[in-house]
Amino acid sequence: MIIRNAIRDPRFALLDPIYTYSVPKFQMVSGSFDILSHIMEIYFSGPDEDNVSDDIAEALMRSVIRNLRAAIRNPEDYTARSNLMWDATMAENRIIKLGKQTDFQCHQMEHQIGAYTDCNHGAGLAVLHPVYYRHIYKDGLAKFKRFAENVWEISAEGKTDEEVARAGINALEDFILEIGLPVTLRELGVDENTDLKRIADSCVIVPGSYKKLTHEEILGIFKECFN
Repeated sequence: MIIRNAIRDPRFALLDPIYTYSVPKFQMVSGSFDILSHIMEIYFSGPDEDNVSDDIAEALMRSVIRNLRAAIRNPEDYTARSNLMWDATMAENRIIKLGKQTDFQCHQMEHQIGAYTDCNHGAGLAVLHPVYYRHIYKDGLAKFKRFAENVWEISAEGKTDEEVARAGINALEDFILEIGLPVTLRELGVDENTDLKRIADSCVIVPGSYKKLTHEEILGIFKECFN
C-alpha cells in the first residue's frame, strides 16, 4: 500500500520541456490531444452549477489549443512546450476532478479500439470525440453551449442553444483536422474485416456520462466513425 500511494501521489516531479523536443511531431500532437481529451472527459459531467473546477478546465483547454498550435509552428518553442507539460500535469493530478463526476466513456471506447487494432491512443480519441459528443450533447446542453462560448469563442447571438452547442463540437472537429489527426476509423487502419460489434460489446459502460450509452449505441458511434 505504501508503494502504491508513493507512485500515485509523488511528492514532487522534475519536468524539463527540452526533453520533449525529440518527440516525433505526430506523437506530440496526439499526446497533446489526449491532454485535451482528459480535461473534456472531466468537464463534460455534473455538477453543472457554477464551480471552480469547470473554470480551471476551460482555461486549461484554451491553453492546450493555443500552445499546441504554437508547438506545431515551432517545435522548439520552450514556452509552448512548458505550458503543454503543465497542462498535462493539471489534467492528471486530480485537481480539476474535485467535485466532478467525470465521464471517460470516450476513453473506454478508445481503449477497446486500441486493444483490437493497436492504434495510437490520442488519434483514436480524436476520431471518437466529435461523434460521441453529437450523441450526448442534448443531454448536457448547457455545458456544451458553455464549451462553445468559453473555449472556442463562439457567439450565441442569433443562435439557439443547440446551434451554439453544435458549433462548439464542429470547432473541436475543425481543430482536429487543423492539427493533422485522423477523423475516421478507416484512417486508423480499421477496415471491413474489423469486428466493430465485438469491440463495442467489450466496452465498459461508465456512469458519469450525460447520457448512459448502450453497447448498441456504441456500435452505432463506431459505424459513424468508420467513414
